Amino acid sequence: TQAYRRGNQGLILLPSIWQMQKRLQCLTAAAVLLSFFPVPASAEKPERFDGTISSTRSMALGGAFSALADDITALTVNPAGLINTGGAALYADYMERGGESGPWEGKLFGGFERWGIIFAAAGSNRSYEDGIAEGQLSAGFAINVMSGSVGSFISIGGALRAGRVAFDLEEGCIPCGVEAGRYSYNALTGDLGLMIRPLPFISFSISTENISETGFGSGDYYIPWERTVRYGAAWLHEDRFTVSWESRHTGELVTNHFGFGLRTALPLEIMAGISDERIYGGTRWDGNRWRASVVFGQEAENAIITGASIEIFFNRPARIYQ
Repeated sequence: TQAYRRGNQGLILLPSIWQMQKRLQCLTAAAVLLSFFPVPASAEKPERFDGTISSTRSMALGGAFSALADDITALTVNPAGLINTGGAALYADYMERGGESGPWEGKLFGGFERWGIIFAAAGSNRSYEDGIAEGQLSAGFAINVMSGSVGSFISIGGALRAGRVAFDLEEGCIPCGVEAGRYSYNALTGDLGLMIRPLPFISFSISTENISETGFGSGDYYIPWERTVRYGAAWLHEDRFTVSWESRHTGELVTNHFGFGLRTALPLEIMAGISDERIYGGTRWDGNRWRASVVFGQEAENAIITGASIEIFFNRPARIYQ
């Protein structure tokens, strides 16, 4: 087996974390709920926690979503975008991955408006073929701090996220003092977002995911969360089409994402996107009180992802160019 001590870039066994568990119990209560997620056996181990959560629309646009963020899934991409949802809404999706990347993931979002603030919460579970399971719970808000004419605004948002990654080791490491068995790590972190619409058809955004690199953690291993900063811009031409761009910075990795959406005479939006030379696409049917989407794309070499989602609105407000 590989060595388990790899500095800040890998896994470090921290027995003393167990002694901190009682003091952090209140902070990690949400993460404890995730301990009930099933974990298949495997000889593999995660080196980083993947905190990125994509919706069907975000994926269909090639990931260029932070400056649009027009549904409740903005909570996990750019919380400031929640201001575009308004009212009360529910969102659910299911995705399957082909190839070696993993079999499936599911998400459930809910939100409502109170005192001029949009509140939202979400839960997700992701299972991989190599035996790693990830679960997350998120809760956040967005507020409009400045409003202009004809739909221009500036909004801010924030979220707290509790996550758990778990895996089973079929083989241990005697020199490292690690035995075969089940291991896990729980952590808390935060997200922040800003959205600026100087004109109703132009949008800019910046958001930071996983602000706490180590989180308030407990468990057997230290598994750092991937911190990601997103810079985005979008052009919304009336109610016809949108063009969006996003630059994503994760550690030393920088990727650019481009998306295009076209609304037809029917209440149907056709979406396409490109990211890191990978192609994505999808459609979204807008039924006024509900929306349904399907998506497909290339996630990795010889790995295709497909998914479907449904949104239900209970008090959907009118929006300009959205």
